[in-house]
Amino acid sequence: MVSSDSWNRITVLLVGLLVLFAPALFVIITLEFLILTGEVALTEISLLEFLELYIIDLILLVGFGYGVYRLTLWVTDRPLRESVNELRADDGPVDEPSEDAQPDDRQ
Repeated sequence: MVSSDSWNRITVLLVGLLVLFAPALFVIITLEFLILTGEVALTEISLLEFLELYIIDLILLVGFGYGVYRLTLWVTDRPLRESVNELRADDGPVDEPSEDAQPDDRQ
């Protein structure tokens, strides 16, 4: 059986490999489409252009992933806060000051 720490390391490794190789896969798919449609010949593309396409795809993938992450946090955070506030208002414990507590005279 794999421990929780090992699962965390495997997950981080898989996410890292996905971030590293997904743009390369997108570049290959894009170039295959362009070659099949006759828009570009493989001999016309230099190594620098391949690298440029890869970096652009990497930046777009990271930006899109961050956008999805922030959107997910925003969508799930608001209903969660509302649910917690509703639970507290319905049957949450009532905070009564203890006898040892000092009254607050600030106004």
